[in-house]
Amino acid sequence: MEGAPSGLIEQNITSHLLNEKVLAGDECRARNDRQTYFSLARELVTAQFVLADHELTRRLWQEVSDRNLDMGRIINLLYRCSSHEDENEMVEVDNAFLQLTVS
Repeated sequence: MEGAPSGLIEQNITSHLLNEKVLAGDECRARNDRQTYFSLARELVTAQFVLADHELTRRLWQEVSDRNLDMGRIINLLYRCSSHEDENEMVEVDNAFLQLTVS
């Protein structure tokens, strides 16, 4: 950028920093989004399979709907994970599902 006007250099630097902040924000939102899915999946496992509590299960599925979460993604986590306490397994299962929906 040698010989470029200082205003142009500052604009490029500012633009680059803003892009990094946006990407970091997107990554943070994706992490929070994933944790929302994992948390609700774990709650549903407990309500539906451990407690067999129909009312709690209904309310949790209503929360999934109210929050416009992908039911397929939740169902995938419910039935594809052998241990819902294993964060790494849940991430792998979720990544595989997300790859299928993006492809």
